[in-house]
Amino acid sequence: MIPPSSSSRIGLAALTFLAALLIAAVPALDAADPAPPPARLANEDLIAGSRGGPWRRLFLDATVVEEQQGVQRVFHAVEKHPANPVLVKDKAWEGSGPYLYGTVMQDGGRLRMWYHHQTPQGCWNSYAESANGIAWTKPSLGLIEYQGSTENNLFSTRSLNLSEKPPHDRGQCHNPSVIYQPWHPDPQRRYALYGFSYEFYVPRVAFSPDGLKWTFEPLTDKKGLFESGDVVNFFHDPYHMQFVATWKSATSRGRAVGVATSPDGLTWTKPVKGAVMFADDLDPDATQIYGMPVFPYQGYYLGLPWIYHARWPKVRPAIDAELPVAEKNSPCTIDVQFAWSRDLLHWNRTPARDYFIPLGGKGAFDESMVFTARAPVVVDDKLYFYYGGFTHSHKVGPPRNQGAIGLGVLRLDGFCSMQAGKEEGSLTTREEALETPAVTINARTQAGGQVIAEIVDATGTPLAGFSRSECLPFQGDNVRHLMRWRTGAFTPQQQAVEKRLRFHLKDANLYSYLVGDPLAAKTVIYDPAKNGGLLPGDSTLPPSQRFTMRGASSGYQLAHEGSITYLDLHSAAAAKSNASFVKDDAWNDATDWCIEAWYRVADKGTEPNYGLATFMNTPGGKNAALYLSDKEVGLLSTGGKEHKVLKSTPMDTTGGFHWYRMAHTGGASGYVALAVDGQEIIRLPYAELQTRDQTGVNISFGPNASGQEGRLHVAKFGYRLNSAEPLFGPVSK
Repeated sequence: MIPPSSSSRIGLAALTFLAALLIAAVPALDAADPAPPPARLANEDLIAGSRGGPWRRLFLDATVVEEQQGVQRVFHAVEKHPANPVLVKDKAWEGSGPYLYGTVMQDGGRLRMWYHHQTPQGCWNSYAESANGIAWTKPSLGLIEYQGSTENNLFSTRSLNLSEKPPHDRGQCHNPSVIYQPWHPDPQRRYALYGFSYEFYVPRVAFSPDGLKWTFEPLTDKKGLFESGDVVNFFHDPYHMQFVATWKSATSRGRAVGVATSPDGLTWTKPVKGAVMFADDLDPDATQIYGMPVFPYQGYYLGLPWIYHARWPKVRPAIDAELPVAEKNSPCTIDVQFAWSRDLLHWNRTPARDYFIPLGGKGAFDESMVFTARAPVVVDDKLYFYYGGFTHSHKVGPPRNQGAIGLGVLRLDGFCSMQAGKEEGSLTTREEALETPAVTINARTQAGGQVIAEIVDATGTPLAGFSRSECLPFQGDNVRHLMRWRTGAFTPQQQAVEKRLRFHLKDANLYSYLVGDPLAAKTVIYDPAKNGGLLPGDSTLPPSQRFTMRGASSGYQLAHEGSITYLDLHSAAAAKSNASFVKDDAWNDATDWCIEAWYRVADKGTEPNYGLATFMNTPGGKNAALYLSDKEVGLLSTGGKEHKVLKSTPMDTTGGFHWYRMAHTGGASGYVALAVDGQEIIRLPYAELQTRDQTGVNISFGPNASGQEGRLHVAKFGYRLNSAEPLFGPVSK
């Protein structure tokens, strides 16, 4: 059955979103209080999130909700933009029209699109840009000649000047997956282009300094990156610091999707030999998975399976000559469903196999087939899903089958919601690490509806001060609303209790929640004089204040000197120990932050590159480190495996404890400054810092090189995100 142009069964996500509320602590609550001014987050990647979290809790499966009554989980489709199609054929070289297979990403304050089109000469690729995601321009790139002129936006057509003629001549790159690599040490490889070669019939990769001028990697024995059918999609996985591809496979039900991974984007392996996403017994007979772009999203992997409504030959193994016979009474249309996974190997789809991007109506540009870009982009707290639509089914080829590019819009986290009608319902979450009474929700209510939250213990009993009667109800439409109670803090007894959240919904949709206030400044401090002499990794410390210990326990000792209690960190070369403490956290280049310590260098050690550096590695962004030796102090930054001291100044760091402070303000165009004992000694533009592919934790202090000597005394250590306000002050003797 060909899907209708819209779905009343699913309930489309609303397109009106309010800005986030920045709410200060309020001793008394009044529903009539005016809303505070809107604020924007500066410390989160709204799609993937930080590698180690915290992530917004989505309701995709049953792993978030422990109990529920009177609410149901509802999946939502995109709403197609009224300006569709947003990109159409208006150039002679675009063949049967533009479509995606392709990539759209935010880059340099604009949206960039690498799109696909079929021509009589094969599958070619072109480039477009937009300031708002609706109106697109096709800049003249001057890269490839077409009919005697380079005044066009082509960036990839066919390979030229090859030493040998390829076995096929149907295009250099099919399925252009563009990945931005700011961490790559080679500026000529700042962008990677993955796709399927219709010349050699293998997946290939090319690199570019600007995303426009590409150099393809030579094929290895003409085998390409791995074996695959002609549909591939690629992405970079920030959770496991790897590259991932989904590739066309097959099962007894027909076309299916496999997965391959790579640590460097060049050497690939398949964790399982065959398919990981395929039609099953909940699907009609005429169901195949034509391909599936995947993108990381708040700790999940989300997939957009392209559902091909066609039968598959019952003879096994099937051969190409039998496909038309099997398909002849099938619609051969393609629409898009929604899938999710936590490990890339085990996938779920909605039980009802709901449309995520349905086909258009009769005569629409997307009447018969829909394919998607490899990932959405965030525009004003909405998810923009770009897709290629076709007028005819898979049975009809170009030039009769015309393509164009459309846009589907979804609210942030709007894939599904917990929904209640006029009768109030409730849901109780699993245990959450609530260290402060703060939870941020993404919700929408109807007229007269509301969302109320309470904090309960393991038995379901509300904590004193945090019951539903002490919560200010939420009404309206907001992707980032901070719930408030009359009580502003937990008692010491409440801090030690297991906690859960219970939401009460009436005429409301709850799309997600996040424990904590993402707009609040986050402060982490280790002070052994105040915590009773605990090590930074002690299990009795709150998780938000706890670090992970590296190396042997023999490298960590607490010592006293006058009024100062300090941590003696000693990396011993003979023991190949690594006496450091590390922690993951979430921020980005726009975030203000500071890192401070009371340090004394006891032994500068033998590490030749970064000495006793304290690292602050922005996830996916710039990194800075406080560089220390026995005779100098400075700022260091790492690109790839190269550690570079950007600027330093002579100083005796061994004579006593000093207050070191490294701070960043002003966003990506701001500065990073280093001060010692309250006096600024170095200030550098933030743009001068390097970007590193973060393969480990992003905050660390102590002699952290295995097999090298080094010794550092630490009396205090701390950092602050979303604020650069000082933490400590001069060393008190």
